[in-house]
Amino acid sequence: MSQLPLSDLAHMEHPAIGVVTLSRLLGELGHDPDPWLQAEGLPPSKSLLATATVEGARELGFVLRVLASVAIPHLGLIVGQRHHFSVFGMWGLALVSSSTLRDAIRVGLRYIDLVHTFLDWRFIDEPERPRLVADEPYDLGAARRFVVERDLAGCNSLLIDLLGHREALERVSLPFAAPEDATPYQAVFGCEVQFDADRAALEIAPSALESKPVQANSMAARLAEEQCRRLVSQMTTNGGVTAALRRQLLATPGRLPSLPEVAEHLHVSERGLRRKLAAERSSYRVVLAQVRETLARAYLRDTGLHLDEIAERLGYSDAANFSHAFRRWTGTAPGRFREETRTLSGRARGR
Repeated sequence: MSQLPLSDLAHMEHPAIGVVTLSRLLGELGHDPDPWLQAEGLPPSKSLLATATVEGARELGFVLRVLASVAIPHLGLIVGQRHHFSVFGMWGLALVSSSTLRDAIRVGLRYIDLVHTFLDWRFIDEPERPRLVADEPYDLGAARRFVVERDLAGCNSLLIDLLGHREALERVSLPFAAPEDATPYQAVFGCEVQFDADRAALEIAPSALESKPVQANSMAARLAEEQCRRLVSQMTTNGGVTAALRRQLLATPGRLPSLPEVAEHLHVSERGLRRKLAAERSSYRVVLAQVRETLARAYLRDTGLHLDEIAERLGYSDAANFSHAFRRWTGTAPGRFREETRTLSGRARGR
């Protein structure tokens, strides 16, 4: 399967659960996450809520900075073990309230957009070998192992929360080479662990699929699923004029539309669009700057485009004006940012 470049993550927004959980762990281990958050344009750890949303590109940038700066063995496994159902709000409640494990899987995948995975999850319900499979739509580079380990360990934590035991999992498959010491994987998953697999997967005991979760509650399940449905609907229908404007700007990154063009697309007058944005304490200029910064970071980190090419794509007259704007956003020059992020990626890959 061909993979999408990381620059496509500039278009993705998902819950800040992953950033919040990792930040809290780092703080407990004596590492201040705020400089790494700030470098990616994210709020400081004390003010970042799990219910907020973050751009996928910024989250991956934060992860890469962490991996390049601290040597914590099996960090993905450690973080994943903290992904209990309570972390996921209404989505987690919908899972643990389900009548069977099979229903919980169905609900979880139906509303997967409410969590922060970078993987494409699906359930293969074969009688002899039911399994959750995770494909990798993006080339995650040096963050790949962390993301896969985090997500699979997180799924394992949810299975334990649901059923109250570790016997549902029969085998875990990981799409990378085995480390010298595989003991931590056995300790986390408590079952056979296969390395060098074609894709990441969790094989579930067929008999476990009809097991009743320890907190099963049909009324709570219905209410939680209805709330999940509403939350997903809000995410897809826009979440406000500011979000609609941002999506429209990101939809054509090679030629950012003007305010009149956006107003025409949204079927409102220019004056009406300005008024609606002001009501949300925003403006076309503010959103345009945010989108430009997001795309600039993605282009510098994930492509080999020259500065003048990036400037043209972002609507600047020349590279000098783009460089000035980038310094204002980040406090550093574009060339230095590109060199720094590539160095960080290399360090993270070497750990």
